[in-house]
Amino acid sequence: MVALHISEELAGTISEEAATRGISVEEYLRSAIKRARTLNARQKIEQEQAWWLALPLSKRAKYEGEFIAIHDQKLIDHDKNEFALNKRIREKYGKTPVLMMPAEGIREIRIYSPRVVRE
Repeated sequence: MVALHISEELAGTISEEAATRGISVEEYLRSAIKRARTLNARQKIEQEQAWWLALPLSKRAKYEGEFIAIHDQKLIDHDKNEFALNKRIREKYGKTPVLMMPAEGIREIRIYSPRVVRE
């Protein structure tokens, strides 16, 4: 076991939060770390997407019809086959958040549903 030195105040806050949820301090900390990592990953992906979509259309157009992978605001790979791209990226970057999307941007999906109008 490793000792972690934190202030009494922080230790008390952590213990209170864990007790409020009915879980151990270790479970609470694991959960908090997981949430923080998820939030950081989402923010990174949003920043990568904003960077890509801010590029001039002339630069993005050459990848039309393909899927692109962006990491640290760099185009690192592209492919017409989304699954092949995903496989290469996961082999190279593991669980590191990497934006993979159609080069044209997020696709809009419209679902039309019939509805009955009664008079």
